[in-house]
Amino acid sequence: MHRPFKLGSALFWSALLLFCLTGSRPPDPPAAVIDLNPPNRPPIIAAWLRGARAASGPIVVTVASHVNSYSEVSAFSYTIERDGSLTANNPVRDAVLVDFARLNGIRVVPTISSTWEATSITHVLQDPTLRAAHINAILQVARSPLVDGIDLDYENLPPDARQAFTDFVTSLASLLHREGKTLSVTVPPKVSDDDACVICRFSDYAALGVAADQIRIMAYEFHGKNGGPGPDAPIWWIRQVASYAVSRIPREKIILGIHLYAYDWGGKETTAMWWSDVQALKKRYGGEVHYVDMDANGVVGESVLTYSVPGPRCPRHSLDCDPPPPEDHTVWFVDARYVRASWDLVKEFRLGGIVLWRPGGEDPAIWDVLKPSSSIAAH
Repeated sequence: MHRPFKLGSALFWSALLLFCLTGSRPPDPPAAVIDLNPPNRPPIIAAWLRGARAASGPIVVTVASHVNSYSEVSAFSYTIERDGSLTANNPVRDAVLVDFARLNGIRVVPTISSTWEATSITHVLQDPTLRAAHINAILQVARSPLVDGIDLDYENLPPDARQAFTDFVTSLASLLHREGKTLSVTVPPKVSDDDACVICRFSDYAALGVAADQIRIMAYEFHGKNGGPGPDAPIWWIRQVASYAVSRIPREKIILGIHLYAYDWGGKETTAMWWSDVQALKKRYGGEVHYVDMDANGVVGESVLTYSVPGPRCPRHSLDCDPPPPEDHTVWFVDARYVRASWDLVKEFRLGGIVLWRPGGEDPAIWDVLKPSSSIAAH
């Protein structure tokens, strides 16, 4: 049985983290050689973690439920300011997670994310003074003895930021390695060098794959919430993403990012939800579920829920009221079958692992797919 975590311990680690972030820099140690995937090591099972806006509970609960499956956790712990500095999003919550993860042998790799317009991030990366300040802020986080590495999630950068982003990652990776820490870089998905995706062009897969220890590919949003209903990330498309990635990046560095969320079309807005929400809708409205195994392009692996929300009733004694028609909804979602198909791709392409966005209300059967015995058998 694992040792339980306590709030007092979490506050201690929080204080220690604060000390590490504000203390003076120690002498540089020799450059470290870091091998995340030595021979016979099973593929990594990681997760990006972020609490729901309305949720007050600790995100550590998400990890604790399946502690034996995780290799790494990446909470969205820091956001970038316009001067290159970092803001800690929820230090006490993260301290509890860090404490629990380290007690259970799970690597802690906090995510630094962008939350404002991409032009400002580009300015930080292209301005030598701001870039130096930004790198220093990241190193202050990485020097904590409680942190194993850093994950960068800089999204929607323009194509002309490509070289600046590559140079930044290359410099940061070298400095982190001197500290004995790793760098993972989250990138958008591509299927070719000339992929039509404009917001994907800033990521130079080959150059980033040389510098960083992990390249986490967000293999989802092939069919986003804009437009009509459709599968978010069919397996046939993920196969194309993986096939291109291994042609540019050492396969052991590639971490396949998959989605666990659903989209619900039919209301005023297309809303995102978890598998558990989909099941509640099915039960409430008596919806029908259809598993889409294949389409004209190949394996899809996602499911569709269709249901109708009744319109408001006419007043009891009204004679002239025409009741509005029901509101028809279509939900595309994923379950354990989808995760199994994605996990099979990790094994087929001999990738470094998988990263989930984001657990918390997923089909509980996915953990039978990702249980430690299946991970060991993967390679």
